Amino acid sequence: MKKLLLFFSLFTFGGISEVFAQEPVVIKEEGAEGDLDAEIDVRELPFRKRLNFGGGVSGLSFGNPTSIGISPMVGYSLTNNSIVGVGLTYQYYWADFGSLGSLSSNLLGQRIFFRQQVPALSQFIGQGYLTGQIENYSNLSDNTGINYSNPVLVGVGLGSKIGINFSVMYDLNYSPGRSPYGSALVVQIGGFFF
Repeated sequence: MKKLLLFFSLFTFGGISEVFAQEPVVIKEEGAEGDLDAEIDVRELPFRKRLNFGGGVSGLSFGNPTSIGISPMVGYSLTNNSIVGVGLTYQYYWADFGSLGSLSSNLLGQRIFFRQQVPALSQFIGQGYLTGQIENYSNLSDNTGINYSNPVLVGVGLGSKIGINFSVMYDLNYSPGRSPYGSALVVQIGGFFF
């Protein structure tokens, strides 16, 4: 009798929970298509909607040497987790060589970059990504005669696809006195804003 009563109680409780269960409430925005929580596959979007525009500051180094750069950029979403893009960079570089004097340069360059969101990395640092970029600089200051190296940067970053990002990269092609950056470690702050 106890087994029958237990079975009947469980069966009744299961049926009652189905009766009181509610369908999820979905609030639609005007002009929205589908579920707002579901991420749209960017490969289904037209070319223009896959473009992101932004910029930032890079190569921040203060002291001796000093390096400050600004960079507008445009990125193209290959997939929901990867972006490839191009940018222009203006870099100011100054160094004091003691008795040999000081040197200042105004550099203009181009860069190609790739950024890949990594879900496993995101478990440790939030919205983490791997990044890499190749840069090329021309010296606008005619007083130096230095041919600057072309940085090849690889590193990690923190940030979402749209909004502020923080990246720490290492210059694989770093050489003191020839690099447009103050050290082999390069910090960039910026991102895509629209």
